[in-house]
Amino acid sequence: MIARIFLLCCLLFVTELAFAGNRPAAPNTDFNQVVASIQANGDKLLQQYNGQNGTDIMSGISGLYFDQYEGQGMELAVMAISPQINTQTETLFTQLIGLSAQNAKAEQLQKTWDTLKIKLVDDASLLQSNAATSFVEVLFQAFIILLREGFEAMLVVTALLAYLRRAGHTDKNMVIYKGVGLALIASAITAYLFATLLHTAGAAREAMEGFTMLFAAVVLFYVSYWLFSKREAERWQQYIRGKMTKALSNGSAFALGLAAFLAVYREGAETILFYQALAGNASAAHYPSALAIGIVAAIFALFSLYWLMQKASLKIPYSLFFTVTAIFLFYMAFYFVGGSMLELQEAGMVGITPITWLPPLSWLGIYPTWQSIGAQCLFLVPSLGLLLWHYRKKTPPVALVNTP
Repeated sequence: MIARIFLLCCLLFVTELAFAGNRPAAPNTDFNQVVASIQANGDKLLQQYNGQNGTDIMSGISGLYFDQYEGQGMELAVMAISPQINTQTETLFTQLIGLSAQNAKAEQLQKTWDTLKIKLVDDASLLQSNAATSFVEVLFQAFIILLREGFEAMLVVTALLAYLRRAGHTDKNMVIYKGVGLALIASAITAYLFATLLHTAGAAREAMEGFTMLFAAVVLFYVSYWLFSKREAERWQQYIRGKMTKALSNGSAFALGLAAFLAVYREGAETILFYQALAGNASAAHYPSALAIGIVAAIFALFSLYWLMQKASLKIPYSLFFTVTAIFLFYMAFYFVGGSMLELQEAGMVGITPITWLPPLSWLGIYPTWQSIGAQCLFLVPSLGLLLWHYRKKTPPVALVNTP
């Protein structure tokens, strides 16, 4: 079955690559001109700000983000090189929109806008210095994109499969594999819709990404809590395995498959869009073989890492493995909550109250707005309380074991 998933990965990505590569190659976008246009229009907006027309300024800044930064392909190009750098730029746009909506002091808006202007120039320089203009550069970028984006999803899938293996339920692996396969197909369909029908629907795209991440956070927390509640010492492993058969048959197997689906789907559509952007580049379009080789090489690398991690998981003590896996999935859920708030704020579905003194910590999914921090606190505090309650009420294992 793993071989089938491998072939499906290759087929989907190479098919999507061919779809992108068959489009006429557009001339390279001059992102310096995009930045100059954003800066000029933004300066005009800030000059019009009087402390009472914040709603109008907010709409104007949103237009700069969706129509120019995102609409001209700059956001996707920056994300393909460094999602973390793009998140910093997104956060500044979000803060500026939030300050405008609150009719904040002009000095605050101007300070944030000046920082964003410098950041946009840095982003344009990043794109210029990382432009793929040769066979080797195109191959390297194609390899890095999938390796970077796929690694996070692979960690989740590997943890779930390793858990089933350690628990003695490899017969349930098919649920995970089906989740991965369906996610790859759904990713290709979503990427096609984004690139065609929904190309101009920037806010709709942000909203869909936000709700997907929020749903993924709920599922990952459920799986994390379920794993934590099943961890025990090595000498109680036989008892736990017996109990897991019943637990897995009562719907938890579906939750595991759904977690795998969401982990892959979240990365999949975005990854294909990155390849479309790379394939549409006038220089990269001359090297379709480099794109294909980079994609296939990255898939081989991911499956090699998957195999090594599966082997390594067998050497970790049983209780430690369960605990670490549960903590990792809990971290991913916390990270997704913050990311979902950022996406929904950009879509205009959640309010924005900036925290100007807090820097973004993208590796934790922490973004400096009270709504984002509040959502993560609403997730974190009850979740930790639930885990603490479970730990304290847990009946000593020795009382549960039937003596011969």
